[in-house]
Amino acid sequence: VMPGLVNAHHHGRGVSTFQMGCIDDCLETWILSGWGRRPHDHYLMTLYTAIQQIESGTTTTMYNHAQTPASGLEADVAEVLRGFADAGMRTAFSVYFRGRNRVVYQDDEQFIANLPGDLAESLRRFLAAVDLSEEEYFSVFRSLHQEYSGRPDSRVTVLLSPSNVQWVSDDFLLRTKEEAARSNAAIHIHLVESLYQKEFGLRTWGHTPVEHLNTLGFLGPEVSCAHSVWLTDEDIDIMAQTGATVCHNPSSNLRLKNGIAPVNAMLAKGVNVALGTDSTALNDDDDMVQEMRLAAKLHRQPGLDQPGLNSHQALRLATANAARPTGLQDKIGTLEPGRFADLVLLDLDAMTEPYMDPGIDVVDTLLYRGKASHVDTVMIQGEVVVRNGTFIKMDKAEVLREIKEQFSRPVEGRALEARKLVQGLTPFVQEFYKDWGKAEIAPHYGYNSRV
Repeated sequence: VMPGLVNAHHHGRGVSTFQMGCIDDCLETWILSGWGRRPHDHYLMTLYTAIQQIESGTTTTMYNHAQTPASGLEADVAEVLRGFADAGMRTAFSVYFRGRNRVVYQDDEQFIANLPGDLAESLRRFLAAVDLSEEEYFSVFRSLHQEYSGRPDSRVTVLLSPSNVQWVSDDFLLRTKEEAARSNAAIHIHLVESLYQKEFGLRTWGHTPVEHLNTLGFLGPEVSCAHSVWLTDEDIDIMAQTGATVCHNPSSNLRLKNGIAPVNAMLAKGVNVALGTDSTALNDDDDMVQEMRLAAKLHRQPGLDQPGLNSHQALRLATANAARPTGLQDKIGTLEPGRFADLVLLDLDAMTEPYMDPGIDVVDTLLYRGKASHVDTVMIQGEVVVRNGTFIKMDKAEVLREIKEQFSRPVEGRALEARKLVQGLTPFVQEFYKDWGKAEIAPHYGYNSRV
């Protein structure tokens, strides 16, 4: 028996971006490819991702919902949260906000000014169609927070989420911090996911994004930062001193050419590091057992005296450490009296078939050999949702049938228009970044050498 796993960063995609036609690429161009994803049923997609996560032993997920116009946002969110409720899954839910630099790391109008006329107008129309004002964002947050957070029967906790420092203004960050204090809510933000995001900080403020957030007084124990790949030694010290959490996403960072976060250095300095799949796991699923395994292997630095992530540390990243950014650290993440009954029963016999040396630690066994198929029973808040390896809240096959039926229809015109727009924009985006990423770097890990 182990505590229910906590996925500390996720975007709620049941049918993955790859399945929708977005091939893994550098983050900055990959994000644009997502503009052309076809519309989908939020309820069905949430059911599917919840079922996948629950079947692999995940009982809580930190779900970061994409910003859409206010006219449809609350209805979309209601369908998402209905999906989690029907699946029985616990979620720390947020809607992210992006208000600037939405195409490249430059003012939208400055970038648009260098585009051909027709392409510029197409981009303006697209951005206007997905626009959300700051006032609308905070209004939606307050409505959701009032409805869901703090209810004894609710498995939903509502968080705030400025998407990243390059995508929001300093004023928005400060308003978010004030709203979080007023509402007793946690904050979830993406941070230095890519080398270019770090460089944006150096070009804009003359120091790193982490230093900028620290100067603003933004970081704190209620703040969790997804990715955090390109941290300097000074950045790591700041994260430790402020008590902020890093949500590590090893699969996603490999797939989107972002690098490897310096987890060993963070843990050595006392940073709380959690684990998440970012809806972009290595096998294009949401198997948190495999994500733990990848994290444990990825941070094994060469050399007898070099640090590595052991199995117990990897498990903690997906349980107690991951509970903290949800705001439920006193209720989930460990099996103790007074906490929610979120737990997973594993089939150890199947995991050790046909033999396992009796001296092998059971957590090592999980990290070396465990699979989603070894999950026998899952309980969330005392309710059994998986029995004998089968999700029992509803018919998974019927959910899949409905999704297949939906995606069998022709791609709608708006998605086709967005794909055409992205195709036209991509050369200009690549041209914008041609002089970026040239600064000298000093890796935290030494995995090979050119001399």
